[in-house]
Amino acid sequence: MSGTSAVFNGSSRYSADFQSVVDRTVNAASLPMMQMQNARNELSGRSAALASLDSKVGALQTAVANLSSGLGLSSFASSVSDTSTLRATTSDGIREGSYSIEITDFGSKAASASKATGTGIQAVTSPATQSISADTTFTLYLNTADPGAALTVTPASNNLNSLADAINAASSDVQATVVNLGSSASPDYRLSIQYGNYGANTIQLKDSAENELLDQPSPGTSVKYKANGGAEVTSTTRTATLAVGLNVDLLKASATGVATTVTVTRGATGVQNALSTFVVAYNAVVSELDANRGTGTGALKGDSVLLSVGDALRGMAGYESGAEGLSSLTSLGLSFDSSGKLSLDSTAFSAAVGSSLSSLSGFLGTATGGGFLKTATDIMSGLEDATNGVLKTGIGSLQTQMTDQDARIATEQARIDQLRTDTQARMAAADALIASMEQQVSYLTGMFEAMRAASNSYY
Repeated sequence: MSGTSAVFNGSSRYSADFQSVVDRTVNAASLPMMQMQNARNELSGRSAALASLDSKVGALQTAVANLSSGLGLSSFASSVSDTSTLRATTSDGIREGSYSIEITDFGSKAASASKATGTGIQAVTSPATQSISADTTFTLYLNTADPGAALTVTPASNNLNSLADAINAASSDVQATVVNLGSSASPDYRLSIQYGNYGANTIQLKDSAENELLDQPSPGTSVKYKANGGAEVTSTTRTATLAVGLNVDLLKASATGVATTVTVTRGATGVQNALSTFVVAYNAVVSELDANRGTGTGALKGDSVLLSVGDALRGMAGYESGAEGLSSLTSLGLSFDSSGKLSLDSTAFSAAVGSSLSSLSGFLGTATGGGFLKTATDIMSGLEDATNGVLKTGIGSLQTQMTDQDARIATEQARIDQLRTDTQARMAAADALIASMEQQVSYLTGMFEAMRAASNSYY
């Protein structure tokens, strides 16, 4: 950039003039670069303004996408007549309806613990160093008495903790743990094995001498329930699928003959909430446009992108399906004020939708299959598509222009720096030459003065 600096040491009386020549030359040469800098600042301001507009439009695009989920899973709600008996969850595929379930048997898991000390059984007071048997290999029988179908269990170490770990590694059907059946002062650690599912299962653990190491297991029972008054269903889990998309977790047995009712209903609350978000996002884009047009002073004033975004908003706001009933945004209870901003009347929305969601679903359609969502999605893609979207390509173009401008500014700065160096060198040479001539003039003047003084004194 232009500027002044002390280059000369005042060797000649014209050194200040030479410095002025350098400064004026550099300042004059810097004018084009100053214009480049101003242009670069303008590009930067437009880029920031376009990025701000893009963020608002991106939020509107997300709001449009979220409208489609308003009639999806979020539009369903389930209620349970007795929440202490079961808990219901919904998933894709759910439909409205009323379902009942009577839990006739809550079910239990078969479980057994190692015997007290006896034949082949050792007392364990420290499960990390002791085991119930001196053997290092055991046989686990799960719902079988056939040795050929039994599992071989080989602990890594001869202690009770390792035996439990080896059983868990041998089968995922059971869970082995170590429990203390004694007191803290007089511990009595036992091996405990429990089946993972509900039902009448058997568990046996034997050593190499075929000694049974477990007590007779507590017999398990299956979970049983009746759905919608039908036949009794037997299950190995405490979960049940009452319908596609409707699962229940059983929490306790029902009172005899008493069924719990699960009611699934569908409403438009999800769409209403999504429309409220859409309104906020839409108005944010309108405000951003207003800041850059009319009396606004935004950096995008006069930019064609404002027209593109404005046309996009009008395209969505003016959508008409042509069908009877719900055919436009205004028919849903949305209205526009004098500034072009939206508002949603929730009372009008509820009255328009009523108890049936079919007309609302028909108006909205899908992002790919038609209706308002298809139109709005396509419009937003025209603005936000990463390859061809008006805003994305505009941001990319400005970034390229700024990069190119930075390169031109750097080149121009290098030229000015070189001009300064060259001009300083030439002015320094001129200054030195004049200083030398001034010394000669001073010498000759002194000589003439001495001669004149000598001549005057002679006469």
